[in-house]
Amino acid sequence: MDIHKIKLPIFCLSMYPSSGENEPFYMIRLEELSKRVKGVDHPHSHSFYMLMIVIKGSGKHFIDLHTYDIHKNQMYLLSPAQVHTWELSEDIEGFVLFFESNFLMTQYPDRLYSYPFFHSQGQSSLIDVSGHPELFLSLFQQAYDEYINYQPQRNQVVLSYFNILLEKANRLYLIQFPDHSGKQEHTLVQRYEQEINRHYLHHKEVMFYADLLGITPNHLNFLCKNVLNKTASQLIYERIGIEAQRLLGHTGATIKEVATALNFEDSSYFNRFFKKQFGISPSEFKQVLW
Repeated sequence: MDIHKIKLPIFCLSMYPSSGENEPFYMIRLEELSKRVKGVDHPHSHSFYMLMIVIKGSGKHFIDLHTYDIHKNQMYLLSPAQVHTWELSEDIEGFVLFFESNFLMTQYPDRLYSYPFFHSQGQSSLIDVSGHPELFLSLFQQAYDEYINYQPQRNQVVLSYFNILLEKANRLYLIQFPDHSGKQEHTLVQRYEQEINRHYLHHKEVMFYADLLGITPNHLNFLCKNVLNKTASQLIYERIGIEAQRLLGHTGATIKEVATALNFEDSSYFNRFFKKQFGISPSEFKQVLW
């Protein structure tokens, strides 16, 4: 069985109700999203970035293998390929905004890769905004009003609100998680991680990614060691390991099917790889989950 048959659903913007044709962003009320979009309450990933604020209600938010208790004054930030689902209370309220990378990068070409919450080594997908609830709610509300009203220069105004939200979230994140204070090398390392996300199934050689980034493998390895204290190869292996965990944890695939889907020659090689990455075998991992 190949990965296309067992992989989790990947949502794209065109799947959402009333989304504009080829529009690189989308906004919806959280309470409407959970009612109008089929499948959001089952594990899935996105081809875009997501920001979500909770105004009211409770529940559980499952992001990859982490569980967050939902309550008001929370802001969630997800990157493409992260797997999530949720259980929401009937009184849930909030806003959700989605955007593709090109929407932000056309105006702010280097910022997207510098945000620590969109980094694979980020400590959390959640920011507590209880110290500034009016600020964040106002920004989401104004962005939403612009989104639905189609006034002149709508896209530019929406983009401005998105940018302010991200910058304010970044400041708050660095206060709540000070170990992620910015480093100049972060941008290139995050670009490396984006390329790994795109190509990890078929390219496991550091040279391939160094060529894409226009640097030498040694320099790429130096940057990874300096920023993350990990080798460039480790990031590739970790990405494969994360996908293995996602497939084992969120699908009914067997260990052999997951090994085949991730292009391992056989199950025994996959078992050795998984145990080296996580300290337990795939079968032990499944037992821990269930």
